[in-house]
Amino acid sequence: MLTTENKQHSLSATKMNIDNSLLEKYFKGNCTDDEVKLVEAYLSQPETPAADDWFEQMYEQSIATPVISMKRNPFRRWYSVAAAVAVLLAVLGWMWQLQRSAIGKNLVAFTWDTLANPGKDIKRLAMTDGSEVWLAPHSSLVYNQKYNDSTRELWLQGEAYFRVKSDPARPFSVHTGSLVTTALGTAFNISTTGRADGSIQVSLLEGKVSVATSIFSCILQPGQMIAWRDDLVSFAPVNFNLQEVNDWRQGKMVFDKTLLVDAFARIQARTGCKIIIDPSIKKDLKVSGTFPASTPVENILEVMQYVHGFKIEKRGNNTYAIVTPTKNN
Repeated sequence: MLTTENKQHSLSATKMNIDNSLLEKYFKGNCTDDEVKLVEAYLSQPETPAADDWFEQMYEQSIATPVISMKRNPFRRWYSVAAAVAVLLAVLGWMWQLQRSAIGKNLVAFTWDTLANPGKDIKRLAMTDGSEVWLAPHSSLVYNQKYNDSTRELWLQGEAYFRVKSDPARPFSVHTGSLVTTALGTAFNISTTGRADGSIQVSLLEGKVSVATSIFSCILQPGQMIAWRDDLVSFAPVNFNLQEVNDWRQGKMVFDKTLLVDAFARIQARTGCKIIIDPSIKKDLKVSGTFPASTPVENILEVMQYVHGFKIEKRGNNTYAIVTPTKNN
């Protein structure tokens, strides 16, 4: 039932032209509060022809082009930045298909759940099929409430460890960007935020998984990982350090000859801070060490500072700049 406020916005929406630019702005999370209320009131109406057309266009584009990351779940307004999820363009296409296949149902009839972990602790989640997910801090999962009816699909932003219940009739798939990781019964780790170059790392601990995009696919064996980036043209599985991949589940942060820029990326992902790296910092510097997950960011950076001689500048409550020290003549 619409509230009085929503009714007012709904009336406004009927008078205002809800065009593609406003819908795109909304789904990218760039609307003002008033625009958000207006669009959400429009989407709550039984008939949403503008949205239907836009979803169809997005679906057609998703077939021909790489998936674009979104910052807003189309069916739930999030007030916490830490809980924001990258909702994939492919999801929008799938939602549009679901809407078209359900006679007499409007867009908001399809309920999507968000499993968000904005805090510092690890969340262990039991899925309805018996699979388990360990969700790292500052990470989120999105899935349809009809999960396990015919498919088992999730969309991940951040990092998570999956222990999958075997079910050959319902493959278990995790979407991250344009990469889809599919397993029947296995254990694997995925990180979308652990490297400075934006690559997605899939690390297999047990069983067997396939990782695939529209132009690439491979099968991983236990102990192998793949690092995927849309702009790279060749990929090959490599062995990984289990202690480093599994560190967050052990309450640690482990670096083993890790590129310094990747270490900064992982610190940001795990703690929710922001680290600005001056272009003068060398990209080939590496770092090794183990820290308890509770170690303050400043302490970790100070240890790295001691090794590599950069300078740390605190900017705001949770932002750090890594710069080259100024030499006094």
